[in-house]
Amino acid sequence: MKPWSYIQLKLREPIFLGKQLLLLLLLVYIIILGEDYFFIKTTIICLGLTLWFVFNSKIREKMPWIVIIALLLVDLYYSYFWVANHHFMLLFMVLSLMLLTFHKQESIFIKNIQFLVVVVIMASVIQKLSSSQFINGSFYYHALDVGALFKKIFIFFPDSLDIVQNNSDNINVLYKSDPNLREYIVLKPVFNNLKLISVLFAWLTIIIEFIVAAALLWKPKSTVTHLLFIAMIIAVLVTRLETGFMALLSLSGLFLCANKYLRFIYILIILGCIILIITKIGYH
Repeated sequence: MKPWSYIQLKLREPIFLGKQLLLLLLLVYIIILGEDYFFIKTTIICLGLTLWFVFNSKIREKMPWIVIIALLLVDLYYSYFWVANHHFMLLFMVLSLMLLTFHKQESIFIKNIQFLVVVVIMASVIQKLSSSQFINGSFYYHALDVGALFKKIFIFFPDSLDIVQNNSDNINVLYKSDPNLREYIVLKPVFNNLKLISVLFAWLTIIIEFIVAAALLWKPKSTVTHLLFIAMIIAVLVTRLETGFMALLSLSGLFLCANKYLRFIYILIILGCIILIITKIGYH
């Protein structure tokens, strides 16, 4: 069988592919967080392996997901205020897959993923709208001035990179100063009209996220919907390497998408994000 024919055959099984990719992402994620609460997590894994050998095949099918949920809950319980936001999405996605092993109805699983990704994106929209610092552009203004966004792109603009480095150095000096002296600094804009650009960028972000969420809710299998979704994911990755979160959004797209070519793009994004996480270039 030719390689592309084999790939096309596998692309017809998005849930199977998605589960394999999710397990790969989970393996990387769990290893990275493995040092935290090592004894508790090791106990859970050993108990899960023991039960896997003891029970019949029906229970064995569910056991890996139950163990993974338990490991995610440990991090959630002990580091509730520190875990990444997408940790919650990861937990609900694994829970949906575990429930799939019970009800065996893929349509229910797809609907769960659809609502999950819509709620996540709409929650992001609501959070941004409720933040005055975001809608007035202050968030992007500060993030751009210190190189927190478009960090890799600034390499191609030496003058802006120098400004970013100077701003970061000034902030570090301010952090080390005595707060009772009430010293302050003024960040130098990385380019002209940064205030206006920051405001426009903030509202553009909100509008795009709202359109994508509405499209996923209204027509979750539409090619246009997934082209918008993929464009949003790539735009976020260009802005900031939120690889863990974008891998989960891409997994959601893979589960929902009906177009095999767009499924292939989602797979490439997921694998790229996992590689960036492993190499510590991206965020887990």
